[in-house]
Amino acid sequence: MIRRFEEISNNAWPALQTIQYDGWLLRFAQGVTKRANSINLLYPSSIDPEEKISFCEKMYKAHGITPCFKITEAAIPQDIDHRLQMRGYVIHSTISFQTLDISNISGEPIQDVRIESDLSEQWIGHFTRMNKFPAGRRPVYISIMKQVMTPKCLVSLVRDRKTIGVGLGVLEGDYIGLFDIVVAREYRNTGLGYLICENILRWGRQHGATTAYLQVLTNNSPAISLYKKMGFKELYSYWYRMKPGKK
Repeated sequence: MIRRFEEISNNAWPALQTIQYDGWLLRFAQGVTKRANSINLLYPSSIDPEEKISFCEKMYKAHGITPCFKITEAAIPQDIDHRLQMRGYVIHSTISFQTLDISNISGEPIQDVRIESDLSEQWIGHFTRMNKFPAGRRPVYISIMKQVMTPKCLVSLVRDRKTIGVGLGVLEGDYIGLFDIVVAREYRNTGLGYLICENILRWGRQHGATTAYLQVLTNNSPAISLYKKMGFKELYSYWYRMKPGKK
């Protein structure tokens, strides 16, 4: 179950390059987001784990990216978390993977919400602006989102002709993933994040999805509260291990 959800979420947020190495997936995207620049340990392997860790470290350092291992309960080999800890890797962040049954959701998108199926310069501009991301990240985000091979919806929440919130939904089979929900700082804590999420869920249901999923940092209390209110529940958690002092 964990492995399948990891595959689906990786497809929804693809790396720019991926190397398959004896059951491990090495994902590269110029260092933008850990999700797209981490080592995913999903499948059985045969090479000695210590040799594999060293290989990964060399590969990432050669591309100017800090080695980052993504660990779930299904990681193979089972002692990999301990091995990384012994090599000086610490838990950098922990993420809750949550799901929601949306089979009974219905309704059309609400007023003031615009939904696009293709990435636009306007949407990515609002996304980077509201997240206060450096301008240099923008081309990488565009490249990542353009590589999504399954249907997607890009939601924009508009008030008084001004875009004040955006969100991304990615569909694969029965599953709709929620990504990059952001509201302009001056409009936060007013329920607008709920509206964005609700419309992604409605879109997903209209296109055949019966289950929604999302990934949220466990220390992001406002987001945790929002998703709990919507009915999301944790299915499993994962964490990133990196060397101390790395970002």
